[in-house]
Amino acid sequence: MQQQFATLAKSTIEIPSGAKIKIKRVGNTDGYDGHSLRAFAYFGDSMPDIDPSSVESINSIQDKYKDFRQASKAPTFALTYQGTYITLMANCGFALEMAKKVETRYHELYRVSDEWVAAKLDEACKRGYVTVAFGLRVRTPLLHQVVRGTSKTPFEAEAEGRTAGNALGQSWCLLNSRASAAFMKRVRSSPYRVMIRPCAQIHDAQYYIIDDDIGAVSFTNKYLVEEVKWQDHPDIAHDEVKLGGELSIFFPDWSKEIGIPNTASEEEIFLIIDKALNP
Repeated sequence: MQQQFATLAKSTIEIPSGAKIKIKRVGNTDGYDGHSLRAFAYFGDSMPDIDPSSVESINSIQDKYKDFRQASKAPTFALTYQGTYITLMANCGFALEMAKKVETRYHELYRVSDEWVAAKLDEACKRGYVTVAFGLRVRTPLLHQVVRGTSKTPFEAEAEGRTAGNALGQSWCLLNSRASAAFMKRVRSSPYRVMIRPCAQIHDAQYYIIDDDIGAVSFTNKYLVEEVKWQDHPDIAHDEVKLGGELSIFFPDWSKEIGIPNTASEEEIFLIIDKALNP
């Protein structure tokens, strides 16, 4: 029956030839859309209808407050990489009061992460390096000679600390490369080895060009997502915080995104694409 359905379905709808596939990385405990959660943290005063106790309500910001969600990204990236309210004023155009409020709310939201980075940098003062993703080391010769975080700490040493702090987070972008390499190893030993071709990696996304074959799309949806979920490393292993991803097809251009649920069957994938292309 499944083979018959695939044959029948393919006569009425085809996976677009050359469709581009993207997978996004996410990680949280309760199903929050991260950008929506941060948008509420920064700009929640302007969202009176959003219930902060409801994951569904927070995630509705994706549709109700798209501008605020987009506006939350730049300050988050700046503060994640050791920026301050001064950075937000310069890069985001925030007034002083708004810049300080966003900075404060960011650090309230990421208190545990801040403490983890601070501990790593204190360790760098003793050892002369920080250990980042997969055991790589970033040397910190200036921090190794000073006491961090005092009025006497040289500017150059503090700057080195910001660079090392950035590396602690940015280095884990290698997870994207690890997932892609592991997935393509599966592809090369599968019937789809010439149908699935890597196209690009951009930030936390992977892009593939896939032939118009439902089996190839289903294979990607199963095994690429599985590889993205990998966190078998002591620095990122966690009982509650899990990694994951979502597959999307872009057709006929980049502005048309068709999301595919992780567990979708081939039949469900056909129906989702059919509905998107023939509303």
